[in-house]
Amino acid sequence: MRVKSSELRVASCVAAVAMLVGCESEPVVEPQSVSDSVERGPISFTVEASPEQVQLGDPITIELRFHTPEDYDVEFPAADALPELNVVNEESFDPRPGQSGGLDWRHVFTVESYAGGPLEIPPIAVKYIRKSGDADQPRQYQNELVSGTLNLEVLSALTTQDSVQSPRDITGTLAAPPRKLTAWERGLIIGAIVGGIAGLYAAYRLIRRWRSRPTPPILPEIWAFRALSELEKSDWFSAGRVREYYYRLSEVVRSYIERKFALAAPEMTTEEFLITLARDASRLPCDAGGLRDFLESCDIVKYAAFKPRREDADDALRSARSFVDATAAAGGRAA
Repeated sequence: MRVKSSELRVASCVAAVAMLVGCESEPVVEPQSVSDSVERGPISFTVEASPEQVQLGDPITIELRFHTPEDYDVEFPAADALPELNVVNEESFDPRPGQSGGLDWRHVFTVESYAGGPLEIPPIAVKYIRKSGDADQPRQYQNELVSGTLNLEVLSALTTQDSVQSPRDITGTLAAPPRKLTAWERGLIIGAIVGGIAGLYAAYRLIRRWRSRPTPPILPEIWAFRALSELEKSDWFSAGRVREYYYRLSEVVRSYIERKFALAAPEMTTEEFLITLARDASRLPCDAGGLRDFLESCDIVKYAAFKPRREDADDALRSARSFVDATAAAGGRAA
């Protein structure tokens, strides 16, 4: 086999690799072709041109297939048999045994057309001769088969107002058609989208877990100091809410005792709490007399309608802080 151009071989290799690797998932659409066949006894001749529709300047393949008995020889035409076309490549193949006997001959032209519109492939003649016994005798190919005319269409972006001899002015650029994504590119895009969604979901789960985590425990003394500071910020005397001030002050101390020493001080009256404390003084390591005076002074304001001075209220607040500070170092539990 004689090869005149390496471009077809490279294109064939690329197509074979693409088929093996499976880079393109879309089915390959075979181009349409036109053909004509002639027979004479055991001899047949077929001409096939493809594609039937071709863009201006794209290659056109004209394949000549000839079948003869084994004792025949064939002479294919030269490139000048296609005078209206530009022959860019010509390839002739050695004869091969046919499926039903005889020999199959093959010759391929690759041509181009630079004129848009209908394209006519003229009749092509192939000569043949039966071999004689004398190999040194020159062969005279007197027999031939001639194909019919083949009609193709060359598509062009030019209009009827265009002419090769008198082109129009350039009015703008034509955008190239969008390139189809390969299977690898589509896979990368889908993978990136899936990865982004998975990342967002993981971030959502992490934030949700962080927000739903349990609040770390606060030490009872820290809670008591914060509650007393909040109580001090309001001007209870100017608002006429002195009783409420003392009520909340005693509740802070009672809640602190419950959180710190597990004594149900808020549920007891002052008398019940002091009796419980007297029975087991070790449960509350503090000055029981000072705690008694603080609770009773609060009860006088809450229940006996006693109206204390602002200085008395400040002393009560300092007594509460001193009590918390004195018992903070003792063993207890977190709130």
